[in-house]
Amino acid sequence: MAGWMFVAGALAQQPPLPRPLPLPTHPIQAMPPVLPPPSLPGLNGLIAFDAERKEVTVPNGTPQAQFTFNLTNISLEVVTITTVATSCGCTVAKLPESPWKLAPGSNGQINATMNLAGKSGTSIKTLTVNSDKGPKLLYVQATITPAAAVTGAMTPMEREANQKLAIADRQGVFKGDCARCHVEPTKGLVGQPLFDKACGICHEAEHRATMVTDLHSLKYPTPPEVWKNWIEHGKPGSLMPAFSAAEGGPLSDEQITSLVNYLVVAIPSKPSSAVKVN
Repeated sequence: MAGWMFVAGALAQQPPLPRPLPLPTHPIQAMPPVLPPPSLPGLNGLIAFDAERKEVTVPNGTPQAQFTFNLTNISLEVVTITTVATSCGCTVAKLPESPWKLAPGSNGQINATMNLAGKSGTSIKTLTVNSDKGPKLLYVQATITPAAAVTGAMTPMEREANQKLAIADRQGVFKGDCARCHVEPTKGLVGQPLFDKACGICHEAEHRATMVTDLHSLKYPTPPEVWKNWIEHGKPGSLMPAFSAAEGGPLSDEQITSLVNYLVVAIPSKPSSAVKVN
């Protein structure tokens, strides 16, 4: 009995338990999720571009590639283009003004220049057109033709430039950029291969200029000394240059001899009786 009394006394001396906290009278409100700001729709449907990608092919050694994007505001509201950012410092884009405000129905151009120094193969860069309606991504691509592949057929523009140069200086066809077509391909060649590269490039071209003689339609005799004289010294008053190395041309005496030997067989001399006297 005394033991129970001791236990009861000990329990009576313990501190009272803490009272539970009252429940909140209002439910706890959940915090709304943090959402990213809405993205702008961009320029699609507002600005019409003539293309989203511009490509050029240029010969090796070209310093820069130029690109032009034409655009028109096809919406009913003003669109403000603020900047054009490029993906690389080698490419620079230019707006007509900054900021550029395009009224409904108005149009204009964005010009871009890519520096090609030290580049080869194909180079692709992006232009990000930033506006008050959102961005627009454009692409520019420059393909640099290897030097070895440039020795093919001339373009009409190159052919016209060569003709103007030859009128001013017959020997000019062997200088500067012209040398890649009229000098480099002739090195080490003789006979017919040499004719094809040195003579046929002009006289038998698919789009032969009217002032270039058709060697197969000559109306007078062409003995070896005639061919030799034309090849060595050219024809004053015409576009025909002197091919002899002694006169600034690309051919050695041995190469000229091989051409003469080929021509007397490939284009037989017309007999004197075939010459028509007016």
